[in-house]
Amino acid sequence: MPSEPVCLHCEINEVIREHIDKTKEEVNLAELVARATESLVDLILLGPEEEWGYLLAEANRQLGQVFLEKSGAAEDGTETAH
Repeated sequence: MPSEPVCLHCEINEVIREHIDKTKEEVNLAELVARATESLVDLILLGPEEEWGYLLAEANRQLGQVFLEKSGAAEDGTETAH
């Protein structure tokens, strides 16, 4: 029986939720967002230097689009995969 395809988005969210669950004090979401952003920058820097600008722009475009979709502010009816 073939295994289910790995959903990287779901795995990342699971790691973040586990981190939040293990944190004893109140979670500082701004700090958590900053650390996730740092990881995204590390990912962008794995690409060829000549593509960094494109990758950064694509990350910003995706961030805006997914935020609008998931917050319900997008009116065009498109949705993200999850």
